[in-house]
This record gives sequence, structure tokens and C-alpha cells, in this order.
Amino acid sequence: MSVTFPWFSPTESELVRVKVRAIEDKKCMKLDPSGNIWGFFGWTTVSEDTTEIVLTEGEIDAMTVYQETGLPSLSLPNGASSLPVELIAMLERFQTIYLWMDDDVPGREGARMCLKKLGRHRCKVVWCRDGGNSGPKDANDALQKYEISTILSKAQIVPHDHILRFEDIRREIQEQLTSYNSISGISFGSALPTLTKILKGHRPGEFTIVTGRTGQGKTTMLSQLSIDLCEQGVHTLWGSFEIKNARLGAKMLQQHSKKSLRGCSDREFNDAADAFSQLPLWFLSYYGTTDIDDVLDAMEFAVYSKDVKHVVLDNLQFMTSGAYRESDTFKILDQAIHKLRLFATDFNVHISLVIHPRKDDESQLLTLSSIFGTAKATQESDNVIILQTNGAIKYLDIRKNRFDGSLGCVPFKFNEKTLRYEEMEPDEVLAMEQEYANSL
Repeated sequence: MSVTFPWFSPTESELVRVKVRAIEDKKCMKLDPSGNIWGFFGWTTVSEDTTEIVLTEGEIDAMTVYQETGLPSLSLPNGASSLPVELIAMLERFQTIYLWMDDDVPGREGARMCLKKLGRHRCKVVWCRDGGNSGPKDANDALQKYEISTILSKAQIVPHDHILRFEDIRREIQEQLTSYNSISGISFGSALPTLTKILKGHRPGEFTIVTGRTGQGKTTMLSQLSIDLCEQGVHTLWGSFEIKNARLGAKMLQQHSKKSLRGCSDREFNDAADAFSQLPLWFLSYYGTTDIDDVLDAMEFAVYSKDVKHVVLDNLQFMTSGAYRESDTFKILDQAIHKLRLFATDFNVHISLVIHPRKDDESQLLTLSSIFGTAKATQESDNVIILQTNGAIKYLDIRKNRFDGSLGCVPFKFNEKTLRYEEMEPDEVLAMEQEYANSL
């Protein structure tokens, strides 16, 4: 059983696309036709003289609000984090926009995103739970026990991002203390469950440093993690300054298809490429030395136009090489790290940055002080992940975790056919270590 939601454009209320969603499992969803065609469900409730609308996270909520209040109600096309730039022009003529997202962590993040895109001066935010953790999550839940018009009347103009009262963060504090699992992030995928267990998932607004010696698999690991996050709806921007995009894309295509495509037929390639192209993934065209401000400008546009929530930059040295005299190396690197840290915070985007380690004794394990540059990288970061090898096995060494302080190691093996890493079982680790010891 499924339900179909039509999307309309502003031009003569033209039907441009439909969303088909299973009734029992909301994650089972299809857009027809495929591609980057956007419209609003609920646009038919808008008239020429409409001055205020309600913008909800989902179609059922939009129908609920319109049914109960008569206010024109639109639904974001694909959840709280989805407001494509192509649709913003459709909303420019409205004087007041009520943002009614789900009253949970993703919903609040989506509301902040909409405020930045639409302008806080004309937006009012509606929260069903009115500052608490109990009560209805969204408009449809609220319909069962509450007056929708009463909840809507309590909508508030959100103050400036950098001016807060305790009440503005009261709910987040309560979640930190009482609903720990709800603020954990998105899983890194089934291949590396211990990484998710240690870091408690992938969260927006964080800054992660990834390092490891040449050949340890930093790019391969990050491309796999980014694909697994994309498959869960995390819009991602890749900046590869060391490896050309075509070469990176070939690796990622095989990782996504989970099979080798070398020597594949045209049909096999097209099938894999068609599936890969549905991922919310974009690439920066920069390569080699690039001004950090140009990179930040492209990142900001991607956040605004593509709703990007994860930016991967590989790597800092290649991006900044040639942009400074040798005596200014650390200064330039520190400035870039500072700007990236601010961007992650201000735009609520997770940035994964690769930094090569210093040249040192390769017989020794890397530490936080091995990361090239000053201590600013490790000070500014939320997470530090080091790809290590002890001779017997390779493993992810989580050396910093600002979220809850958990640290640990994730041993992994490489599948040459899929170009993917998989976590090793304890008995596999023991066998490899014994084999290595016997070889010495």
C-alpha cells in the first residue's frame, strides 16, 4: 500500500513530479520522474493574494494544518533538510512564513536552515512541544489532542543566532541530560559498527581531522564513509585536491555498487552509474593549490543551493601548497583551519578534513602531535581519526571525541573487489597478530 503526493510548480500550477511513499514504512519512497525536478506539495492551496503560508516538514502535516486552519500550507519536498534553491523564488512574495518542522533534533536543524535561506525577518517558528520533550512531535500528532490553531498562534520570531537566553537552549540541554540517544548522530554504515559506537555517529556542525601515513587508505576510507552517509540522506560535497575527480569517482562508483567494475560491459556500467547518480553527492572542481576563500565560497553556495550537510576536503596540504612562503606555512595552515572551524559551526555542516602527518620515524605509531602544523588542528577539531598499522593489522585510532570523550580502535580489512573496508572480528585480529608474530 502506498500514497502519492503531487508536486506543483508556480507556473499555472503545473504538475512536475510525484512522490510515492509506502504507508507502513516512510523510508520506502520513490520520486517520479527521477532527476532534479522540484516543486511544492500543497501549492494548489495558494492563491494570487496569499501573503502568509505554513511550511511543514511533510505532506501529511501540510494537509493537517490546511484542514484545521485554512491557511495555505506547503510541504518541503524531501524532509526537514530539503529546501532546494530552485524553490526559494516561489516563496519570495510571501510576507509571513510559518515554519512548522518536526519538534526533534533534525526538525530544529531544518528550521535553522530555512531561516538562513528565507530570512528570519519574515519567518515564525512553530514548536509543538513548546520547550519540553513530551507532547506531539508534529502537526499530525498534535491533531489528536490539541487545537492546531492554538499551537500556530504561539509561533515566534527567532532571535539572532548569536544572542541567546537560557530558554533558547533549554530543550537542547534537557536532551543532553535525558535523551542521549536522540542527539547521537547518523550511523557510519554496517561495515564499521564500532566506529559508530565510539563516535556515536555523524553529526552536523562538527569538525573532524583524518590523518595517516601515505598508503594507509585515508581517501578510500573517507569515500566509503561519505557514500554510506549519502545513502542515508546526508547531502555531501567532496573536494579532492590531490586526486582527480574522475579517478575518485571510479573508486566511489565501485564502492557504492559493492563489486568490481573493471572491464565491465556498457550495461553494467550504466546500471551502476544510474544508481550512483541518485546519491545527494557533489564534487568541487578545484584541484591542487586553491585559495581557501574560494573553497569556502563554493561550500557556502553548496549549503545554500544543495542543502549540503557534509563537506570532505582531501587534503589540506595539497589545497594550500604553493600559496605561501615556507616561513609562512604554519600561519597559512592555521588560518585555513580556523576558517573551516567557523564554517562548520556557523552553517551547521560537518567538515571532514584530511591532514597529512609530519615526516617522522615510520616505525612508530602516530599521535595527535604527529599531525602536520601547529596544535591548532587538534585544538579546533571535534574528532581526530588516525589510520594506523602495527605491522599485523590496520585500524582506525580515534584519538579525540569531543561529543562524549569515548576513544578506541577499529581494526579493519580491505576487500579488493569492492574497494571497501570491513571491520575485523576479534578472532581475525588475533589470527593476524599471531601470524605476524611468527613471521618476526
